[in-house]
Amino acid sequence: MSEAPAGGKTIWEMVKDRLGKNGSDVPFLNPLDLRINTPVLVSKVNGPEFEGFTFSVKEIREYVRQIGGRDFGFTDYVLAGTNAKTFNPEDSITVRLRLVPNLAGAQDALLLRIYDELAFDPGFLEVLKDTTGIFEVRDNDSGTVETYSRINDLKDPYDAAVMVITGTTEDGKAPPGKVTSEKLEYWDYWREIEIGGGKTAKQYAFVEMNSDTGWFQIWRGTEFFP
Repeated sequence: MSEAPAGGKTIWEMVKDRLGKNGSDVPFLNPLDLRINTPVLVSKVNGPEFEGFTFSVKEIREYVRQIGGRDFGFTDYVLAGTNAKTFNPEDSITVRLRLVPNLAGAQDALLLRIYDELAFDPGFLEVLKDTTGIFEVRDNDSGTVETYSRINDLKDPYDAAVMVITGTTEDGKAPPGKVTSEKLEYWDYWREIEIGGGKTAKQYAFVEMNSDTGWFQIWRGTEFFP
């Protein structure tokens, strides 16, 4: 679990402090400067399943993790997709647009969809802790297996403090009552996939475990194309 640097606070303590500023609006990491309910274009270039859907920001999640005693953050924009033909809630889809700062000073963008989720399972946790860093996803229908490895060959999970924003002010802050916090552990994986024309791309898988409830979520996706 995360530990405080000498004389400092854990990321969890710092996030809790940010939420307790006498009822004032809370600033958060917002690289696209979006607001709740802002429309976001998700082109069918990202996949044919997105054609005919309109998306808007339902929630914004700021993740903070510590690496080598320094804080690093990234942002997930949770997008609600509505079928523009049926408007049927049963046809809706949810995706996450993840913005991660890179070494060039820009942002890497990933488009993620939920693959699976499950209650705490000690056996599944042992799979994630396996020292090989290998994570396999099996398609129950076809029997095919997708094999992922930890990004940069890491072995341990990341500890992350997450601010969950469900409402925003005009100047892009979270008003009191519209921001909560979560504590997570997560494992990041990737693999090479063929995209045609002799080219390959990275596919990512992120496994999150809520530290309080033990609930697991698996998110998968690739680079986002606006």
